[in-house]
Amino acid sequence: MPMTTTHALVPIAGALAFATRPVPWRLVLVAAVAAAAPDVDGLAHHFLHVPVDSVYAHRGAAHSLFAALAAGLLAAAFHRWFRVRAATAGIVVGAAMASHGMLDMMTDSGLPVAYLWPLSSLRLFADWRPIHSVPVHMTHLVAQTFARLRSELWQLIIPMFAVAIAIRAARSIGSRGNTSRRSRRKT
Repeated sequence: MPMTTTHALVPIAGALAFATRPVPWRLVLVAAVAAAAPDVDGLAHHFLHVPVDSVYAHRGAAHSLFAALAAGLLAAAFHRWFRVRAATAGIVVGAAMASHGMLDMMTDSGLPVAYLWPLSSLRLFADWRPIHSVPVHMTHLVAQTFARLRSELWQLIIPMFAVAIAIRAARSIGSRGNTSRRSRRKT
């Protein structure tokens, strides 16, 4: 499974790729927290003794598309605090949280994800699972964290930001082309 910090980088890469003007820091920060937040359900087993196979344990309900929708609706309600329109706040935060479950479904180990909860408790993996991950054992936490960070740097973080920069560049080139076409039409 991708590390929580890697999940938090997804909305930052999205802002780099798609923002047409500066994005309010509050929105980026809340979107990053929302993207990482579903991993809180991993604590349910340890502190609340929720069975590992429960839909309320790790990769369960908190990883669902409907939890992301709820987070997006909550963000839309507080859109003035973000200093953006309600739709912008809702879509950015909801999509950031939804990305967590999608990335986890693309891993080659761990539990499948209850992405469609509450409509279905069925846990899902994606058909294409390119993200290599290993379970973390508390006895080797530090060593495994650095190994996973190195792996995710090459598998996820660098490619994610490379794609974001490429999208940004393509959008910039496209907007310059549209501007020059408009100016030629006016003359």
